[in-house]
Amino acid sequence: MKDKALIKGWTLVVSSFAVVFAFSTVDHAISPLVEWLQAFFGVAAVNILWLISSCTAGIVVGLFVGPQFIKSVRISRAVWLSLLMMAGGVWAFVATPSFALSLAVRFVFGLGAGLFSTVLWWLAYESIDRRFYTPMITVLTAARPMAVAAGVPLVMYGGQYISWRWSFAALGVITVLFCLAFLWASPTDNAVKHPFTPKALLQRYRAAWNTPRLKTFFSAMFINRLCYFGFYSMLGLWFIGYYDLKTVEIARPLMAIGICETLINFMVPFLLKVGAKKLFYVSVLGNAAAFAVFAWGVLPLWWAIVFIGLFAMTDRIYNMLLLLFIPKVFDSSKDRTTIGSLVTLVSWAALMAVSWLEGALLNVVGLNGTAAFLLVALIAGTALYIKVLKRTVFAGAAA
Repeated sequence: MKDKALIKGWTLVVSSFAVVFAFSTVDHAISPLVEWLQAFFGVAAVNILWLISSCTAGIVVGLFVGPQFIKSVRISRAVWLSLLMMAGGVWAFVATPSFALSLAVRFVFGLGAGLFSTVLWWLAYESIDRRFYTPMITVLTAARPMAVAAGVPLVMYGGQYISWRWSFAALGVITVLFCLAFLWASPTDNAVKHPFTPKALLQRYRAAWNTPRLKTFFSAMFINRLCYFGFYSMLGLWFIGYYDLKTVEIARPLMAIGICETLINFMVPFLLKVGAKKLFYVSVLGNAAAFAVFAWGVLPLWWAIVFIGLFAMTDRIYNMLLLLFIPKVFDSSKDRTTIGSLVTLVSWAALMAVSWLEGALLNVVGLNGTAAFLLVALIAGTALYIKVLKRTVFAGAAA
């Protein structure tokens, strides 16, 4: 029995990683593949960014309803539903040359990904054997940057030699196989289920909305995340516009940036020894400075990649610190699970908004104008964060 529990525990960890890696690769590959997708769909390059916002809208909806949905149905049914939407969404996306239909298909794919993400948080916080808690959290924080470092470049190289459509289809196969493995190893869901009602769903978030400091904190998060997600959304156009790179040539910079962002996840516990307050201020200042240096495309290519790597690493540091600060920022809250889910919801809402705006306005304001807007958002969001933290976490704290 112990051996079987061990096998099932590691199967859950590995399967969770593989599914998150697959759907994150599908999601993050859109911007670097903008040239190929533009040719396939026959639309303006900037409009391709709407494929990001439509998928993100689905993720936001999935994350919003997910916590209440899994209280209404068995986890196995939720996984089957998300599997059908993710795999079906990928395969439908590569099969249709209609841009309008692809937007709808991407929404369905995102809805499945958001629902599956909710299942993973249920597993991590409520159901997985405690021996696998730390590996599971590591998977949830590291899989996305690893998709940027390895998954997206593999899709790009695969696109050069076979087709980006076959590469995406292969990710759909990976999703199916590891969702099935996840279902085999998943703990039994014996919780009492309640009918899904809009009233119960809204009541949960309405109660959270009345928590002191919540409005300011999450306004700061939305504004701040516009910069990070905004840059990643236009990354393909940015490399093409400033450095005249071809699609496959973007793969190597992405690998370097993704490796930086992956490694920093494992370094933060050691960096905390300098003090959380000092580390926060150093990382937010370094983040804004790094973006201000590379955003205008004036540096030599590999120097730009170095500063993008620093930007990604410092962003990861202070956002991990913010997750650690949440219990103290909202010390009066009795429902921190919902507040925790708002972190993901607000972040993805920022991605949805900024990718749509860039798709609509990038041709009007240009790369420089967009970079200026993102820098202002970064600084404004950080200032709001500091306002909240000075009254809570940093009140009376040593530097």
